[in-house]
Amino acid sequence: MHITKIRQSLLAAVLAALMLLGSCAKAVPVEPEKAPCVPDEAIEEIDDKYKNFYEIFVRSFCDSDGDGYGDFNGITQKLDYLKPANAAAGDRSLGVNALWLMPICPSPSYHKYDISDYCAVDPMYGTMEDFETMVQKCHDRGISVIIDMVLNHTSVEHEWFKMFCDVLRCRDKGTVSEFDEKYSEYYTYYSLKDLTDLGGVRIDVNSSYSYYNLNGARFRPIVGTDCYYECSFSDDMPELNFDSEYVWQEVENICDFWIGKGVDGFRFDAVLYFYYNQTEKNAAVLNRIVKYCAAKNPKFYTVGEAWTSSVVIGNYYKSGIDSLFNFPYANTNGYLPATVKKQQGAEFAQRVQRWNNTLKLVSATDAIDAPFLSNHDMYRSSSYFMTLSQRKMAAALYLMMPGNPFIYYGEEIGLKGTSRDGSQKDPTARMPIKWSATDDGSKMTYPAGVDLSVNQNEIDGVEEQLNDENSLLTNYRLLLKMRNQNPQIARGTVTACAFGEDEVCAYTCVYNGTAVMVIHNLDLDEHAFDLNALGYGDFTELRGYVVAKAAEGESESNSAPVFGASSEEETEEEEDKVATLESGKLTIPGRTTVVLRSTQHYDDVVIDPSSITVSEEDSKVQGMGEE
Repeated sequence: MHITKIRQSLLAAVLAALMLLGSCAKAVPVEPEKAPCVPDEAIEEIDDKYKNFYEIFVRSFCDSDGDGYGDFNGITQKLDYLKPANAAAGDRSLGVNALWLMPICPSPSYHKYDISDYCAVDPMYGTMEDFETMVQKCHDRGISVIIDMVLNHTSVEHEWFKMFCDVLRCRDKGTVSEFDEKYSEYYTYYSLKDLTDLGGVRIDVNSSYSYYNLNGARFRPIVGTDCYYECSFSDDMPELNFDSEYVWQEVENICDFWIGKGVDGFRFDAVLYFYYNQTEKNAAVLNRIVKYCAAKNPKFYTVGEAWTSSVVIGNYYKSGIDSLFNFPYANTNGYLPATVKKQQGAEFAQRVQRWNNTLKLVSATDAIDAPFLSNHDMYRSSSYFMTLSQRKMAAALYLMMPGNPFIYYGEEIGLKGTSRDGSQKDPTARMPIKWSATDDGSKMTYPAGVDLSVNQNEIDGVEEQLNDENSLLTNYRLLLKMRNQNPQIARGTVTACAFGEDEVCAYTCVYNGTAVMVIHNLDLDEHAFDLNALGYGDFTELRGYVVAKAAEGESESNSAPVFGASSEEETEEEEDKVATLESGKLTIPGRTTVVLRSTQHYDDVVIDPSSITVSEEDSKVQGMGEE
């Protein structure tokens, strides 16, 4: 008893002392741990053709040996940055699982879209062994690799073209060429008489340069002959003749070669030009190549560049190609930037539904849309979105669309690329990426024609943005993480939702009996909805949200233009914005993207063909010129 009383007395004294100390010192509040806006959870891996792609101009990506040019080994060094994100805390990867490499074959040009040897790699980028190692390292990390396949034309330096010209010259002279007569079939050409009989018109550009125009296609003379070869892109890019079985044998050999090297797909350049703007014949070319590759590898992925209207793109899907780039949505005058500018979210949801349902009806197979914001032929989006919040919102729109989104390297950090001279936009849009403040790409060799007035100095590099929770890169990582955690977004059948607010884009994606809802609040102001009253009360699980928060000190208003200076209206310092879902009441902060999931089973959506209407806009071709 005595010992117990002593212990009790000591305890009372200690408690009294602690209370006295507490009354003299300021209490230190314990802040509750903030829940992540996108949860850390395992990502379901699905072995199909749906991927998040990252387009790389190898020359400007990462230089591993200090010679001033990016290379295959440089890509290998950066794979842990690119790879699919996992659920581990602190994972700093971007979250892509497929790469598209712009042309890698030998070529006399910086861009390499005029190939001189289809079955080799340009020494500037490394050796074939380096390429094979890179592909294997990608596969080890769950990353697919597709390469640019430029088949509509070659370089004038290709051996085929040299032999073609020699055969024609010898034929005109009445002599026999040392080369096989078959090479006369390799390229599209006409004699001057045939060209004019068909309606070709001579165009005199100046005193030293002229060409013939035949239904939009351009023809230049073959020196030493009375013939003209087709070169619709450039004099240095003669067009192959797909009426020749000899050419088809070469194409099949090329496909065999690269499939044997382990590539997972092809990106076909300029599919409108196999036969100049002849849709049915071009689709037939694609159909034959796609079937050939699929016979070699059923998982082989194909995507084509058809820079044209929605209507024509839809016709090309009849070829059986997996994807075609969604040009009407991209670029300065596409639907994506217009939606951010005008805040017409409800209209965008309807457009996404109509387009994706159209693809399911017109495609010869399972069509996969390929949305993107900008690419190597366009101004980079950071050059026309004037605020960080707008760039983040644009990223959310296309990264949450069904299909396979394509990210242009550097887009995720806001790399700029434009020019005062529109003709020089391409090299300026292909400048080196900034990895950090010390590795900013300035030591790499810029492509000729780069507009050095384009200032990248205010743009933080990858390393700095990885450590900044408010950076554009952080938004890309969160959006891709949320996309990867919800496979319905990429694969589902889309149905637009009526929320009654023009600024709010909402649609469901139904896949394998489950449904998620993607909601974008394009407004700067918060919106609240009663999901039960709207008929969406079964969407009870908040899967995540990403806020397109403005940069510190950045001013903007709901009327701020996209293609100009920011609004002069001052904005208050933003507090952390949080999306909430409680008892069917959904609150979405301004410029925020939310994903919800339903607890109910959803039957597959049956698409009514009569609901697919073609608008006048669908027939408009987005020009290659820039605003």
